[in-house]
Amino acid sequence: MLRNLKDIHKTQHDWPRLIAVQDRLIVLHPEAWPEYRDRGLALAEQGESGRAVPDLEIYLDHAEDALDLDKVAERLAQLRRQKS
Repeated sequence: MLRNLKDIHKTQHDWPRLIAVQDRLIVLHPEAWPEYRDRGLALAEQGESGRAVPDLEIYLDHAEDALDLDKVAERLAQLRRQKS
């Protein structure tokens, strides 16, 4: 059910609700690294770079075989530059 809500909120660009769903998914599955990525990206879309950076760092530290590591690392670098 949470994954369905996640898809709905993501499609609608409803970042606050998507983040709330992501929070719950991470509590239920703390080692589901893509959930950290998705929450971090949603936080970034909402303009919350300070909260997005740690989630993206967690993802990059743990999702070693992911195909999107370069893309996420690039987004993380952008967010770090924005914070400076």
